[in-house]
Formats: sequence, structure tokens, C-alpha cells
Amino acid sequence: MLPKIDTPIYDVKIPSTGQEIKIRPFLVKEEKLLLMAVKSNDPQEIINTTKQVINNCLIDSDINVDALPFFDIDYLFIALRAKSIGEKIEVNFICQNMVDNSKCGGKFKAEIDISNVEVVNNDKSRLDIKFNDNLIFKMKYPTYSIMKLIDGKEDVIENKIKIISASIDRIFSKGQYYSSKDFTPEELRDFLENLTQQQFEKLDEFITDFPTFYATGNGKCPKCGKEHSVRYKDFVNFFR
Repeated sequence: MLPKIDTPIYDVKIPSTGQEIKIRPFLVKEEKLLLMAVKSNDPQEIINTTKQVINNCLIDSDINVDALPFFDIDYLFIALRAKSIGEKIEVNFICQNMVDNSKCGGKFKAEIDISNVEVVNNDKSRLDIKFNDNLIFKMKYPTYSIMKLIDGKEDVIENKIKIISASIDRIFSKGQYYSSKDFTPEELRDFLENLTQQQFEKLDEFITDFPTFYATGNGKCPKCGKEHSVRYKDFVNFFR
């Protein structure tokens, strides 16, 4: 019988709650699953595989991965990638520095240290949005599955309505609470479309200021010589 190899265990904090959990690195079999998912170019497969790998790597935890906000999943995945494959990645960028009234366009590489990923929580993001004493929205952060399936090719307003609908927990109106779970997506859409522009803009501000994660790095453009400090958040490339 072959020997059993011990796997290291690490402590990680969930950004949205501060809860400390234990994770293990993902294994070769899980890395293969991730690579196959990326190769498929199927958004749903990438979503399901990412959640599956995170679930596999949680140690003695009762965390419901499906219910976590999208930025928690992003953060946990990056933490796993750093512990499993390595903390440094090289990323290609195009220089946007203005030279003689036009963009330089030089290509350069930046080394990103994903062990120093930070989640930025904008102070403007409030879970209670009050319009007046008779209309208050109780908001929540959308799940990973919902956010990753938003189609960037669709109309901007359409995408905003989808995200806002997924972000409504309850609505307080005239002394009564209404749970979003009690209404169909079509009913929520119709409700949002009948808001005033000012009301909609308040909800739009909430989703615009969602917490998000960034990894930072530095690089130098070989064409114009400008030193760049870059922020990076395209996690899909982290396991290629």
C-alpha cells in the first residue's frame, strides 16, 4: 500500500463575515477539473467547478458555498490558488500612457502577488436603502452563480435590473414587509421598472459599490519606459 501524504491546512477569513475557516490546497485531480472547465468556455461549468473545488477544500466547515456572496467565493478561490499553485502570476497588459497625444500601446508583463489580495468594501454600500419612512429596501449581496451568469452583451439597464432583483432581500412599505422570495423574477422586474429614476439610481449605486477584490502588481512598459502599478481582478486566468 502506498503511503498517505499529509496535506497542509491554512486559516482563512471569509471577507463578508470575518469568520475564520480552515482550507487545504486543491489537489492535482481538482486542478485538472479547473483546467477542463476553463477549456470548455462554458460559464455554468466554470461556476459549478469553482464552487465544487472550494467545497472540497473546506476543512470541517458548515459553510454553504452556494449561499456565499460572490466576492467571498472569488476571495476564497484566490486564497486556494495561492496556497495550491503559487503566489505569483505574470499578467500581460497594454500601456495606456499618453505619448504625443496618443496612447503608447506598448505591451508589458506585470507580476501579481495574489497572496496579498484585498477585498475593498466601499463605505457607500449600505444594506438598508431608505427612500422615506414608508419605503425601505433591505438588500443582500448576490451569490456567485448569479453574478457570473450576468451576460455582458445584454443591455446595461437589463443587467442592472437582474442584479438589483437578485440583491433585494425584503421591501418595507406602509408598515408591511414583502420578501423577495414570495415573488417571481417577472414580478420583481415589473416592480423595478415602475420605480422613479431617482429611486432606481439609489439601488444602482448599491450594486455599483459592491465589495470587490484586487491583486496588485508592478511592471514597466518597454516602449515608453513608464512604470505601472496595476490592479488585477480577472481570477479566471489564475489557474491557467
